[in-house]
Amino acid sequence: MFVADNRVSSAKQYFFEALADLFSTSECKSMWSNVLSTYFGWTPSDILLKRDERFSESDLLRIRSVVKRLQANEPFQYIMGEVYFADLNLKIDQRALVPRPETEELIALILELGLPFGSILDLCTGSGCIALALQNKFPNAQVLGVDLSPEAIALARENALHTKLDVTFVIDDVLNWQVAQTCDLLVSNPPYIPEQEAHLMAANVLDFEPHMALFVPDDDPLLFYKRIVAIAHTSLRSKGYLALEIHEDLAAQTLALLQTDAFENPRIYRDLQGKERMILAQKA
Repeated sequence: MFVADNRVSSAKQYFFEALADLFSTSECKSMWSNVLSTYFGWTPSDILLKRDERFSESDLLRIRSVVKRLQANEPFQYIMGEVYFADLNLKIDQRALVPRPETEELIALILELGLPFGSILDLCTGSGCIALALQNKFPNAQVLGVDLSPEAIALARENALHTKLDVTFVIDDVLNWQVAQTCDLLVSNPPYIPEQEAHLMAANVLDFEPHMALFVPDDDPLLFYKRIVAIAHTSLRSKGYLALEIHEDLAAQTLALLQTDAFENPRIYRDLQGKERMILAQKA
């Protein structure tokens, strides 16, 4: 048997020791609590008080499965099948990228504008996390999410049902999309990692997350931003806002695309790690 006995404390010891070389103690503690909450419905009080309760054999095998998948570098969010993002519990799997904390910071930056956006367009929507978070924050807005991946759009639609939020998701190629509508807010977290940087990526990202949502050609890393800015020229209403998540090493080049008469005060914002991660610009 892979644990000393079937007590919760023994299972916890196995979990922490098996993952000690991959994760910090605080990360193991967070994941352990998440497993107990998600799989067994335990509250924080239960986690503190039930140390000597006993798991069934099937419970222990379920815990071991989580450990084995983590040891194989699978993202924890994929294993759990859910992720918390901007006050929402979303479904997540290999059909889309795992939503990142820095993308939550983009949502917060938009909210700081204090404007009542009535129509929102989210390009390269993936799991739908941005579109759904904004619909949740702006309940009277009409929100449209667009992505080329049918699998990602299927997941986004599942998330709309799961969260009971009224967002429209459509399959289309942003690079060739003929936009028919206008909006007050255009937001995007598009692919922006040059292919030559793939070797720098962590295994849990490179081996499991969809590459079409990550990488762009080395010879044209701003491919999506050029197209998004072009869409903003025609579809973003005057005084509307463009909000972008960007590559930290390409911030200046991305900003340069917006330093025209069509936009007012384009500005780079740093994330909590101090990296140049976001741009806001207002349409003239």
